[in-house]
Order: sequence, then C-alpha cells, then structure tokens
Amino acid sequence: MSILQRSLIAKIFLVSFLSVHVPLIALVVYLLTGLDTGPVSIFTLILVATVVGTGVCLLVMWRFIRPLQHLAAALQKYPDDKCVLKLHAPGKDEIAVVTDATKSILVQLEELTKKLKHQATTDFLTGLGNRRSLTEQVPGLQSRAQRAGEPLSMVLFDLDNFKMINDDYGHDVGDNVLMIVGEIVKDSLRPYDLASRIGGEEFCIILPRTSGEAALKIAERLRAAFQECYLEPLPKGRITCSFGVVQAEADERLQQLLRRADAALYRAKETGRNRVIGAFADKSQ
Repeated sequence: MSILQRSLIAKIFLVSFLSVHVPLIALVVYLLTGLDTGPVSIFTLILVATVVGTGVCLLVMWRFIRPLQHLAAALQKYPDDKCVLKLHAPGKDEIAVVTDATKSILVQLEELTKKLKHQATTDFLTGLGNRRSLTEQVPGLQSRAQRAGEPLSMVLFDLDNFKMINDDYGHDVGDNVLMIVGEIVKDSLRPYDLASRIGGEEFCIILPRTSGEAALKIAERLRAAFQECYLEPLPKGRITCSFGVVQAEADERLQQLLRRADAALYRAKETGRNRVIGAFADKSQ
C-alpha cells in the first residue's frame, strides 16, 4: 500500500492491468454462474465489460492526473495571481512531490525578488529610499493627491560643508553622519511620507497631504534636530543642513519639482546655510 501511495507509475500500472482484464474476469464469472453461453450473450458480455473497464480506467487516470493539470494551470496564471502557492496536492506520489517542490522554489523566488527589489530601491547606508525609489513612487503619490484634492509638498536638503567633514575626519565619520541623518529623518516622518537619499549628501522628502506652509514647519523641525544631534568626534552643532521647500502644482512632473526645490536650496546655501527656504513664498527661517 505504501508503494501505491508514493508511486504514480505503480497506481497507473495497477489500474491499467485491472481494466484490461475486466472482460476476462467478467467472462469467467459469467461461465461459473452457468448462464447462457451462446455467442451473442458472450459477445455482449465482453463488449459491455470492455466499455466499463475502459470507462473506469479513464476516470481513474483523470483523477490521478488532475493535480498535475491544476499545477500546470496555476503556473500559467502565476505571474498574475500567485495561486500556485495555495495549491494542495493530496497523496505522496510524484505529482505531490513536484507540486510541493514547485511551491517551495516559488516561495524562495518571491522572497529573493522582494529582497532584490528592496536592495534596488533602498540606500544601503541610511536605509532610506534611493533616487530610483523616488522616481517610481512620486507619480503615484501625485496622482492620488490630485484625485483627493489634497496638497503634496517636497523638502530637498543636503548637509552643509559635508566634503570638509570627510576631509578633516575621514569617510567613516562622514558615513556615520549620513546614517544619523537617515535615522533622524525616519524618526521624524509619518508612515506615508517618502524619504530618499538621492545624492552623496542630498536628501529628498515627499510629504503627501501637506501644504507648503506645513512643509516649512516640518523642514524647520528637521533642521533643528540635525543641529542638536551630537556625533563624536565632531563638535556639537557641526551637523547642519540647508533646505528648499516647494508645494507641487497641478500636473507638475518630478523633475520640475526637483528643479524648483533645488533653486530654493541653492538660495539657502547662498544666504548662510543651515536654514529653510520655501520657493513658493521665498521666505527663510
């Protein structure tokens, strides 16, 4: 019995063997009963037994193969609905083994795909998104904001005199500065905000449901938090950033937003650094 449970070939062989011999078995039983042995009766008996044996064989074979059909259909639909991961193959035969192995491989593939996607869209140093993440997600955020009639703002900032930190204290300290900036950003924002490191020391934050005036206040809180943070061997207050803030206009593309925010950021640098400037109101804090 265990061989039949584990072997599809053994089950097919047994069913085929019995089905082929149904006419012979029926004939022997018929003769033993002592009923009419005329040629018409014998022919009719063998014909009926053959049809019954063939039908039973096809039905049983269909039941054997049905899990394989389900697997094939699920694999065809896999890119769209991932239903193959929900398949259950009864028994322990080769089809069940193939189904379980396929599910296991696909689960590993899904995990690997998610990991690779995360790596491709995440800055490894800060844990924030990267420029690719920003490019992929901003159009969707803008579309949702327009449909809901809600404002959306951008905060662009970079570290002041970051090259001097690398030159004076080394790149390890510079990396630590970037990491602490990333941690402050993550701790300061809402779950639906989008923060990305888009350059060496340049960062971008997308703020859905946020007006330009509200974005100025958020940027000011971040500016103060950076200035207050302390990281050895840097003196306290050495980590500062300059900010440019803009509110998105209708149908404005990401590159247009970035240009406007970058212009505001440039003015913040020109007017002394460690400050926030909004392009829409042209005021600093």
